[in-house]
Amino acid sequence: MKLKSLLASFCLGAVVRGAASFVPTKHHLHHTTTTVIKQRTYSKQLTSSLNIRGGDMSMSSSLSSVLGPAADAVSSALVSGTPLRAIGGLWAISSLVIVPLTFIRQGYSFSVGYGFSVAALALAILSSFNISLSTLTSSTPAILAATTAIYGTRLALYLLLREFSVDSKRKQIKSFDKTPRLKRVPLALSVSLLYAFMTSPTLFAIRGTVKAGSALEKVQLISTIVSAVGMVLESVADQHKYEAKRKSKEGEDKFVGPSTWSYKLVRHPNYLGEILFWVGLFGAGSVSFQKSIVAWLCGSLGLAAILSIMLGASGRLDAKQQEKYEGQPKYDEWRGAVKYSVIPFFK
Repeated sequence: MKLKSLLASFCLGAVVRGAASFVPTKHHLHHTTTTVIKQRTYSKQLTSSLNIRGGDMSMSSSLSSVLGPAADAVSSALVSGTPLRAIGGLWAISSLVIVPLTFIRQGYSFSVGYGFSVAALALAILSSFNISLSTLTSSTPAILAATTAIYGTRLALYLLLREFSVDSKRKQIKSFDKTPRLKRVPLALSVSLLYAFMTSPTLFAIRGTVKAGSALEKVQLISTIVSAVGMVLESVADQHKYEAKRKSKEGEDKFVGPSTWSYKLVRHPNYLGEILFWVGLFGAGSVSFQKSIVAWLCGSLGLAAILSIMLGASGRLDAKQQEKYEGQPKYDEWRGAVKYSVIPFFK
């Protein structure tokens, strides 16, 4: 319980505003007599947000009549639907985030949209199950969901900041806009499904039950801690890299780092942090998969995909850096001292 409380306090500050809007419940998350109430509450929270001051109330009412049943259906799928329906619900939520952002910038499908999609999925899970403040501080799956929401929000905001403050990144994102908007939809739906797969262990962790005091409960707690540590590591490494890159001049091939702090451990600690986050999330959720083929298949595919992406990206970045900076004393010294690319002790 001490570990849970410690981890909860880490997450609580960042989610307290969102959590305060959730309806507290004293019932168990899976108590069948409260399922309908939870779904209706989620629908009311979503539809009431459409009644924006100064807006067209008739239009808002019309939208509410359409979105209300849809919100109920998605919430029902997440809370009590079959595993396949639950994945479908996650996919729907992710698509609602990714498709519009992909219309704005094609590159947002795998940058800003990635972060906002993960955050939206986690918040939808918390809202659908009416996670109260008391539950958030005592339930490891709830802490995992809150950590996921923080992770996605932080990542999306960081990527937006980087895009608008670093010229090279802004040009890079804009360069992906080579496909007409309607033709971007298949890409958007594909990556939306991937994000649903990646985040699904969080949902199954909350839907499932783990016996108190069992080895599985300890695995779930340790995995959640690993996920939180990965989030912190990625955040710190991203900040160090952002500060270093802002010092570099456009078109200048001079190595400016970063080469200190976490960059003394591995050459790409931000990727290591991302890997730890998703491995921890999968570990925390997998103890609740039980015999569900859908849960195991979707969760495993999501994890395998992000691991492949991270390891592939680190290899390409290593090659790019070596081609660009090899022969510069500062780079050669750092590369010689830091032997490992992403995972310590694995070259």
